[in-house]
Amino acid sequence: MKRLTANFKVVAFAALSAWVLMALAPSAMAEEDDRPKNVPRGGGKVAFTQFCTTCHMPDGRGGQNEGGYGADLRKTPLDVNMVVHVITNGRAGRGMPSFKGLIDEENIRLVAEFIKEDAPRGLKIK
Repeated sequence: MKRLTANFKVVAFAALSAWVLMALAPSAMAEEDDRPKNVPRGGGKVAFTQFCTTCHMPDGRGGQNEGGYGADLRKTPLDVNMVVHVITNGRAGRGMPSFKGLIDEENIRLVAEFIKEDAPRGLKIK
């Protein structure tokens, strides 16, 4: 009888554990799966720092770097919508990669607005 009770406790514990995991896992997985991948939080400045400074330098001045020659974003004649287009689709002939799929649309717009609003004054990211 003791052996049966011990086995019952093990089976009951395993069943309860499985039930808890099944009950909690779908909601936890849904939250994690719904989140965009590789997208920084905190607005355009954070995304700019993560994705753009390698080529455009922390202050947006561009110049010679690992990726070739980054454009000076402090002087860009492009409006916000064109900056969004360039970040999204890239400019292959000029060495600008496409960030479509790496940065979600909302964060691309935040980066573009950050560039247009802060670049003329110098981005001063440090």
